[in-house]
Amino acid sequence: MLAQMIRRLKAEGTFEGAIEIALDDVIALHGAEYGNLQLPIGEELAIVAQRGHPAAFLRAFRRVKSGYGCACGRALRLGTQVVIHDVEVDPEYAPYRDLAKIAGYRSVQTTPLVTEDGALLGLISTHFANPHEPTPIEMETLREYSVVAAEYLFASLGDASLAAKAEQMSDKLFADYQDR
Repeated sequence: MLAQMIRRLKAEGTFEGAIEIALDDVIALHGAEYGNLQLPIGEELAIVAQRGHPAAFLRAFRRVKSGYGCACGRALRLGTQVVIHDVEVDPEYAPYRDLAKIAGYRSVQTTPLVTEDGALLGLISTHFANPHEPTPIEMETLREYSVVAAEYLFASLGDASLAAKAEQMSDKLFADYQDR
């Protein structure tokens, strides 16, 4: 499956298209119901692609900082994969439980997209309707894929800055949700 994911990613010629392919493939890898991909803007993360999340979720997590107790905030802070098996029993997730109920998920994993030389490109998250923990092989596959995806996405940026691309993509995504 990893080879197929890499082949699909590298067949995409644009940064934006590669973001969408990466998100779709990671959701499929995990058999998740929902997912999103965030890119850094300064010290924050901005959602630039998503699948299945309601407007309330997107507004609440439009910008995330490393101090937040959600999975993506923790992954940003720790620089590693974070799995929350059940948001209903995770103490640090307490401020986000009502939002998780509205959005329809009970479990989440977030994985940093980091290049071989340690540069953070972004984070990718999958959300599950029920308490869940991805298998070790799924998480290892995602770790391997995350490095390849980060390298490819950085190369796809060309002369554009990552923050500028993140702002552009986030603004475009949220234009559809302003009135909801």
